[in-house]
Amino acid sequence: MSKFTFTRKDKVGKPRECGYMKYDRVSGDSAALYFYGDICGESWESRYFDEDKAPQDIVDFLSEINEGGGTKRLDVYINSGGGSVFGGIAIYNILSRYQGEKVAHIDGIAASIAGIIPFACDKVIARASSQLMLHKPWSICAGNADDMKKCIESLNICEQSIISIYAEHAVNGTTADKIKSMIDRETWLTCEQASQYFDIEIEPGEAAAACISESYGLYRNAPESLRKSAQPEPEEQADIHRKRKLQLMHDCMSSSFQNKERRYINDKT
Repeated sequence: MSKFTFTRKDKVGKPRECGYMKYDRVSGDSAALYFYGDICGESWESRYFDEDKAPQDIVDFLSEINEGGGTKRLDVYINSGGGSVFGGIAIYNILSRYQGEKVAHIDGIAASIAGIIPFACDKVIARASSQLMLHKPWSICAGNADDMKKCIESLNICEQSIISIYAEHAVNGTTADKIKSMIDRETWLTCEQASQYFDIEIEPGEAAAACISESYGLYRNAPESLRKSAQPEPEEQADIHRKRKLQLMHDCMSSSFQNKERRYINDKT
């Protein structure tokens, strides 16, 4: 596993680290991309844990591996409990546009919004004992009745987008209504079962260990074995992570404020 560090020049031209991604060593004609954590909406969130991915991480990665022209075969490995709906849809669209050959491998679990990411590839290969989970998107909303109505409308649009993606890759006469019924009741499928509904090739063998995700405790029908993997960390370790996350938020907000301040000063001079 290799680590690639992304850099960006600041206002004075000095390179600054702005993120990193771990991936298999890139050969002359191929590369591997791993979704082994949660799906994030913004890059600062994906810096909190090495395994997490955000849309901008994928854009940067694809740009770097094809620097100098040409395209590489891309193997995409999935073992994710889900995460941000908009982040996942964006990643799906980014990968769909990639012109090189793409093969997805479901190693352990593709749950929630992570379930659509494999279908951005030309072929989906899954271990017989790996899993796919579909459910309704959810959100947290605060405000008045109009705010609540907008939130409901947004969730319904997200759900329709997810249904449309699955429907594009359906087999054996699986209809959009059938997909919606699975989503409505939060359906957990082995990938062998999922291959009855979607274009998935089954590969014999044992699946990878289940992904540790913060999302499992939120799902209604999550298997008990997955819920146990989402148990809270010891308080001391959790406190370290909270402090790190707050520091990342502070750094991002400080950087944004400084950039705005510089632009304001430049506009005035």
